[in-house]
Amino acid sequence: MLATGSNSFTNYRLSIRFGADGFSFSVLNALGGSAVQTDRFPVAEQEIAADVLRQALQKPYLMDYRFQSVEFVVEGLSTIVPLEHFNKSGMLAFYRLCFPGQQASVADMQYQILSSLEAVMIFCLDGDILRVVQECYPDVKVCCADAQKLEQFATQQEKRPAPEEAEQRDAYVCFDEKRFFIAVFRRSKLQYAASQDASNDNDRAFLLLGIWKALELHPQKDALHLEGASKELKKTLAEYLLNID
Repeated sequence: MLATGSNSFTNYRLSIRFGADGFSFSVLNALGGSAVQTDRFPVAEQEIAADVLRQALQKPYLMDYRFQSVEFVVEGLSTIVPLEHFNKSGMLAFYRLCFPGQQASVADMQYQILSSLEAVMIFCLDGDILRVVQECYPDVKVCCADAQKLEQFATQQEKRPAPEEAEQRDAYVCFDEKRFFIAVFRRSKLQYAASQDASNDNDRAFLLLGIWKALELHPQKDALHLEGASKELKKTLAEYLLNID
């Protein structure tokens, strides 16, 4: 549903998501959160993402709204550090340590504080893209998609009944087409969270089982909660892990 004419709508917010396939825009009702307008702007291999975003932000229908808030959600690799150990000056070095194959600069580094989890999510956003969106919306809030997913996992964990064994851990994993995000809790306390590039089930199984081993998770006692996993991947993981849902 497009906003038309000269009317000005104020009870709305704008959410822009940036992922591997480009940008998606959602105009949301600020009261109920339902989408009243959506749009997608793919970025072809030969195109510059910042240029695509600049053109997308000039769409006429956006001018018909006065948004209460604008958020820019980044879908990409992320890692997490305890709040007490977070240091802005060390973000780039820590990011490169976690993802040695990724290109990033100091200007690209972003962070999101998760106070309820006493942690900070570190992620990357091209500085040119950020400048383009800030030209139109100076007060834009930059968020990490993994941070949103982590908060969802934390809520699910809080609602789960306490395990019989105090040391039992719960691992939550969400898969999309090109990567997955994993978070591990003991009761309601976060112990680990990160994302990994993985576009096929073989890589997903290999990386996930590697993380399981590195964190010394128990193959029978600790629980694995999957979101977006294929039947084939579930079958493969079930050969090694007992407690899967």
